[in-house]
Amino acid sequence: MLNSTNAKRLCSPLSDIPWKKIFLCLVLLWPLPALSHEAGNLYREALVAVESQDFKKAKPLLEQAIQEFPAFAEAHHLYGLVEFQLTQQPERAIPALQQAIQLNPNLAQAQYDLALLFIKQEKMKEAQNAVQQALNIYPRFWEARLTLAKLFDQLALTNQATQEYQTVLTQQPLQPEALYNLSAQYMQTEEFDLALPLLTQLTEHYPQHADGWYLLARIAERQNQPIQAISAYQHVIQANPVHSEAHYNLGFLYQQQGDQLKAIEQFQRVSQLKPKDAEAFFNLGVLLAGNQQLAEAEQAYQKGIALQPNSLDGHFNLGAFYEFHKKDLLQARNHYKQYLDLGGKDPRIQQLLNQLEK
Repeated sequence: MLNSTNAKRLCSPLSDIPWKKIFLCLVLLWPLPALSHEAGNLYREALVAVESQDFKKAKPLLEQAIQEFPAFAEAHHLYGLVEFQLTQQPERAIPALQQAIQLNPNLAQAQYDLALLFIKQEKMKEAQNAVQQALNIYPRFWEARLTLAKLFDQLALTNQATQEYQTVLTQQPLQPEALYNLSAQYMQTEEFDLALPLLTQLTEHYPQHADGWYLLARIAERQNQPIQAISAYQHVIQANPVHSEAHYNLGFLYQQQGDQLKAIEQFQRVSQLKPKDAEAFFNLGVLLAGNQQLAEAEQAYQKGIALQPNSLDGHFNLGAFYEFHKKDLLQARNHYKQYLDLGGKDPRIQQLLNQLEK
């Protein structure tokens, strides 16, 4: 039978850290401390190389700058980031960032970058401490606050995460991750009245935000607004044509509205996107049979049962298909028997099998 999929939590993961963006911020760092002319020039040359993503060129320049002026905190900081870009090994970069912080404890950006590297190592406690240090230095560092919110989210510290997301939005009212993740939290607690304005704002300013539209569609479904839900799912698919859950739910809504052809189209798309999803094939079989496309329905059912041989609902639907559509009682008996063997309780099926065995 047809079933709508459950709402999913799709918070932006901590792995989606914009590493390259970090380097673009470095050219706007605090003014350099007093240092030798040569060290300063080498550092600026390294910055130019970093901006063009020529990290191999930047590394020796920074090594020379540090040799010229060992207490050059910013050079240690940038060296650590370059080392990570070249090796993709956080452990190679972390000592340089820690050295930068030891030399200048007020380098908020270095504290934040250190937190990101700890996240790469899945050392969440250390990451939390580092990002909180960055915020102690610079409370309006909204990127750090967003990362802290996502850390709390991952640690299931919902109240703390909510507070941090709200603070981010006071500083950056249109920040898409904060809008979306806070909405997702409200969805978890079914506070739809709080989620709805955030999602509306998100999709108005970021119309290609497929996950935002998806949550809007789920709210519309929960509030029994099928027309609005259909429209929102259509926006999801426009932004992300391979969003299988949106195709699934849209097909279910079309089926409820009596539009069999559109429902079939959506479930055919689901079966293409998820060729190992037995439930999609069973649902497609129901729709095709209802539309008297019996050969296609049988094929869909058979694909579903091949993927999930012990599906109670699958054998029930196949039995009904052979009984009522194909008039093949032998095939119907076979699937109904498997349905009962798997624990099915429909008394009509048991009575039918008793009659057939007489």
